[in-house]
Amino acid sequence: MPNTLEIDKDIYNALVESFGEDMLKDKISDILLSAIERRVEQYTREILKFEEKYGVSFKEFEQMWDEGQIKEKHNHELESDFIDWEMLDMEKKELLSVLSKLKRFKKK
Repeated sequence: MPNTLEIDKDIYNALVESFGEDMLKDKISDILLSAIERRVEQYTREILKFEEKYGVSFKEFEQMWDEGQIKEKHNHELESDFIDWEMLDMEKKELLSVLSKLKRFKKK
């Protein structure tokens, strides 16, 4: 049995008026895919800034961090960058996983 998503009646009616009831499911799926893809692109750009700043990928930076190769790693900027970069890396991986699942579902 499929799950349902409750949306505001006025929003639903506007969507049906714009796309038609038959196309609504596909349009919502397309909108979700597009939004996730944009978020992945945004995270990729932000990750690239850290990679350019430090000259390595997050995985390499994390390894250097864990092995004590980062000098002054308790510097506020370094700690903040590490936390932000780690979050971006984790979120991007999660979104890519969701995106892959949604694309497989859409093909069915």
